[in-house]
Amino acid sequence: MDAIEKIVEQILEKGQIEVSTYKKAEIDRIDQEYQEQEESLALQESKLIEKNQEQTNKAFKQKENRQQLEIKQAILNQKQDYLEQLFSESVERMNQWTQAEFQQFAEQIITQLPIEGEARLIVGEHSKGKLSEQWLLKHSTGKLQLRLENELVPRSGGFIVAKEGVEYNFLFSSLVQEIKKTESFNVAGKLFQ
Repeated sequence: MDAIEKIVEQILEKGQIEVSTYKKAEIDRIDQEYQEQEESLALQESKLIEKNQEQTNKAFKQKENRQQLEIKQAILNQKQDYLEQLFSESVERMNQWTQAEFQQFAEQIITQLPIEGEARLIVGEHSKGKLSEQWLLKHSTGKLQLRLENELVPRSGGFIVAKEGVEYNFLFSSLVQEIKKTESFNVAGKLFQ
């Protein structure tokens, strides 16, 4: 019986070793799978965090760029408004020239006109009374005689010289508008350096 008991013991011992070996292998396999899953989850989490960080940075950069663009646009609009105000004030100041200042301006223009013969001079409403027939006679050149018209250009300063359907426009608003077209960039450059 001892031999049978020994064989049974050996079989039991061998079974326990096999169970223990199998158990250890299964625990190692489970630990390995768990470790791999944990690493995979950690990698996925870091990729997700990185992706979210990139999206957040991109959204922040876009918002920052949009805000900078809006600020630049607001500044540009303010500068444009300031230029408009500057040109409007220039017209207003010209409208308020004294009679002597206006006559000096008119004389400079009249002496440079490329026309001859008789022409009409129509003043703007804001320049009414600053020129007279006597002044025009005194400042007429040998080749150009100007006649002062009674009609006025409404809500304007300056004057128009008209001859045979051709008008030479020296209204202040038109002169400033012309300067605005050609010199606006230079004026802005000097003002906003």
